[in-house]
Amino acid sequence: MTLTHYLFGLSGRINRAKQWALLLVSLVHMILVAIVFSATVGFAAIADAFQHKMTFADVWATPQAHVFAVIFCALYVIFVCISIAVAIKRLHDRDKGAWWILIFYVLPFGLSLPALLEMPQMLAHIGDVMRAAQEHLPPPAEFEPVPVRLMRAAGAIISLWAFVELYCLRGTTGDNRFGPDPLA
Repeated sequence: MTLTHYLFGLSGRINRAKQWALLLVSLVHMILVAIVFSATVGFAAIADAFQHKMTFADVWATPQAHVFAVIFCALYVIFVCISIAVAIKRLHDRDKGAWWILIFYVLPFGLSLPALLEMPQMLAHIGDVMRAAQEHLPPPAEFEPVPVRLMRAAGAIISLWAFVELYCLRGTTGDNRFGPDPLA
């Protein structure tokens, strides 16, 4: 299997090791993105936003943050395509069709959308919690609505199921309808 087919192809099978390899690359990628973002907009600006000396909107209003966001979004779309292609091949190894991507990827994302919409309030709440801790006050009450919590919990359960299917369980032994056993 060529690297291009591994990253972008939708046919065939791959074993758990190749799925784990992509996960490790994605973790390194996320750490590098956080470092580059912090270095781009400035560690001091981010610290000031968490200490309410400036707002996160001010941090995102900088030209550096806009350039970073455009580049990050383009790379993110490519990485999502790679992740889906690799997951499809892994599902094939489990003798499952590609439509399972809708359950394992799209459904948890859809269930997390309400929580993502609450993100500005969550960031403000984190700042309030940090300020209360610095002033030795009790933390403010939770703000997240119960339906949002339930949807996030359902998404987490589905994601856990996907993790077990894609990363923990062995593929079918021998050939299946999607091709030969990648361990053969």
